[in-house]
Order: sequence, then structure tokens, then C-alpha cells
Amino acid sequence: MTNRMPVGEVAPRIDVFRFIEAGDVCSGEAPIARLERLLDRLPETVNPAEAGTLAWQVRGLRDVTGRPALEILVEGTFPLVCQRCLQRLDWPVAQRTVVLVARTPEALVALDDEVEQEVILGSKAQEVLALVEDELLLSLPFAPMHETDCEAGV
Repeated sequence: MTNRMPVGEVAPRIDVFRFIEAGDVCSGEAPIARLERLLDRLPETVNPAEAGTLAWQVRGLRDVTGRPALEILVEGTFPLVCQRCLQRLDWPVAQRTVVLVARTPEALVALDDEVEQEVILGSKAQEVLALVEDELLLSLPFAPMHETDCEAGV
């Protein structure tokens, strides 16, 4: 089953383990203005309402060992501030992450000690957009800089 969310519509809450068992997929576009934990990363000159949108997709699956997992894809452009010239830098985002999902806090700790990949605690009412926002937060650079054409002349 694939659920496509129109731009600006509220992303669903999912029962993570049912979603994974069914191999469900949901996708959509999220206005950057809705990603509240990322708004402080925007340049001061960018109105959040005009910052654009990011495409996202979440798919339920099992990893190669059969453990429950979610594949989270985020694509688009996120405006940041270049740390050299302090001007706007449109950062390309093409993030694909597979996170393992634990059923209990104890299983989360044990799995987190066992594997290198990200592990989250599953929920019956997981906000999909929160997962997308988490992955975007982890993927953005700490000190973004233009590779070329930087106004700082470097």
C-alpha cells in the first residue's frame, strides 16, 4: 500500500510495527516551514513560508537479518548559511537512511550496543514527519560552505 500526501497536508501517524509487517509506504512533500526544529538553521533573509518543500518517503521493511526497520528518504534543497561568506547556500539533500526499530526501551539499548546503524523505539502513533525531520537534522552539515563561487573569495 502506498499513501501519497499532498503538499502541506499533515503527515500521518503510523503504528510502526503494523506498517513494517505490511511493507507499507507513505510519501509526500513537506514545507520546510513545518519542520520546526530546523527553522533556526535557515538564513535570516529566508522567510520560512518561502523556503520551499522537501520530498519524503517512509517504507516499512525488514533488514537482511529479519529485524524490523524503516527506510527514510528525504530529497530537495535546504537553504543554509555559508560559514565562509555568511550568504545563503542552497544545500542539496538526498538522504536515504534505514533505521532499525525496537519494541521496548531495553531492546533499543541492546540493539544500539550491537549495531552501528540508527535504532529508534517503535510506537503505535509514530509521527512520520518527525522521522523525516530527525533524518534531515542528522544529514545537514554543521558548518556548510560553498564549494565554489563563495563570496569570501576562498
